[in-house]
Amino acid sequence: MVHKNLDSIVLRYVGFGLIFLLFVASLFLIRSVLPVFLGAGLLAFALEPVLQRLEKRGRSRPRAVGFVFVILILLGLILLSLLATAFQQGQSFVANIGTYNHQVTHLIDVNRQRLQDSKLPAAVKSSITEAVQNNLESARQRVPGLATDFAARALAGTGSFFFNIFLLTLITLGLMLEAHRIKARLLMLVPPLYRRDVIDLSSSINELLGRYVRGQAIVCLSFGALCTVAFEVLSRVYGLQYPLILGAMAAVVYVLPYFGLAVIMVTAVTTAYLTASQPVPCALAVFGCIVVFNLITDYVTSPRVLGKGVGLHPLLVIFALVCGFEVGGPLGTLVAVPLFASLRVIAIYLFPQLAAPIPNEEIFHNEPNPPITTDEMLSDVAHAEESVDGPLEVRAS
Repeated sequence: MVHKNLDSIVLRYVGFGLIFLLFVASLFLIRSVLPVFLGAGLLAFALEPVLQRLEKRGRSRPRAVGFVFVILILLGLILLSLLATAFQQGQSFVANIGTYNHQVTHLIDVNRQRLQDSKLPAAVKSSITEAVQNNLESARQRVPGLATDFAARALAGTGSFFFNIFLLTLITLGLMLEAHRIKARLLMLVPPLYRRDVIDLSSSINELLGRYVRGQAIVCLSFGALCTVAFEVLSRVYGLQYPLILGAMAAVVYVLPYFGLAVIMVTAVTTAYLTASQPVPCALAVFGCIVVFNLITDYVTSPRVLGKGVGLHPLLVIFALVCGFEVGGPLGTLVAVPLFASLRVIAIYLFPQLAAPIPNEEIFHNEPNPPITTDEMLSDVAHAEESVDGPLEVRAS
């Protein structure tokens, strides 16, 4: 009897393993359509707190979804109108790519002459000149073809783009309507003994990730809006070209920590120098605007929208960004911080003492007289009573 039960358990887990492998293989086969579903899931996840708030105010789930969906459609129509203008600016860029290539070549030739007149060693001059010449020849051959090929692909993919937008909207609507049923079905897979723990843990992670996603969206959109307005003004004053494209790119790329700001800075300043009627003043103005907007975003918008962020120590944030970049490049940094924050929530839930105050920590940082040493503080921790629900309390000696 014991062997039969053991055999049934083994067969059950083997079956689960085969089902999991089949699921992974299926995801690999349909990987080309996964981004649409992931995008819809992320959008529905970000809008879920809004739906729950509307439900608490007395609206039914379908009415709450309908209200949010109408607003989403209106915002989508505004975005499409902006994309139409951006598409026209993109066509203008492709048409003038030869002129910009010639300007870059002339700029390099001028600086090459300045390099030859400098007092650098001859070997250094020769090495720099050779590297610039090789890259310049490669750019002359590849840039026009790449721009034309990109424009052709963008034009050919217009139909696919609108189909994906329609599919994204439809899937988002379905996920918003069925979110509560999906959660209930997934919860039923968990043994009853652990369901309350799963609910508490998932609620904490959902709150953190939802705040992070919504905050990042607001921060990036506000930064992109500021850049778009500034670039539009500079286009009227100095003749800066493609302000809408640059503003849209700023909103999208700014989500990448550090790397995104560098890309925006280089692209916008280069575009200003190549396209404006007064290159140097326009490039300096673009540089100044991006620096100021980044400071406003970091010290005004982000603290108000993100609050205390995801609760990670600055050193842990740096570690997360380095790990994300090592694994997935610039896109890896995008998910590294929320992933580490989720792991932090799980660790604190399993080991509550990780979030408990340290005995005499405030006294240690306030520099009392005589000061408390690190060894004395660690001794207090060693003699502290462990408390799962509250802070560590020092035992009376």
